[in-house]
Amino acid sequence: MFTFSSLEEAAANLGRPLTHAESLWFRYSATKLDYLIYAHIFFLFFCISYLFSLPLALIEAMNPTPIRKFKIQANVKTPFSRMLRCYKDVFIIHIIAITPMEFMFIPFFK
Repeated sequence: MFTFSSLEEAAANLGRPLTHAESLWFRYSATKLDYLIYAHIFFLFFCISYLFSLPLALIEAMNPTPIRKFKIQANVKTPFSRMLRCYKDVFIIHIIAITPMEFMFIPFFK
């Protein structure tokens, strides 16, 4: 996946020394297949999309007064069961539709 064969070559191309995180990722991913790297990216996207939005859903379910003033429709309260069903439906659609498309189009981006 990388066009560089060594850390020094990558640092020279960037014009700066690599950070610790960049060096770790380079050492880890230098010997991995591109498909495995895309799987890592999918996993990170999945975590960001679903796990990081969970606290927002829980805050919405609790409906505290200080947060209510920032809502567009402050007087509308969404039941927790409906919110959970929406969260689950989006999760299933992502698994059924988006995940296969991400892995189908990997060869087109090389």
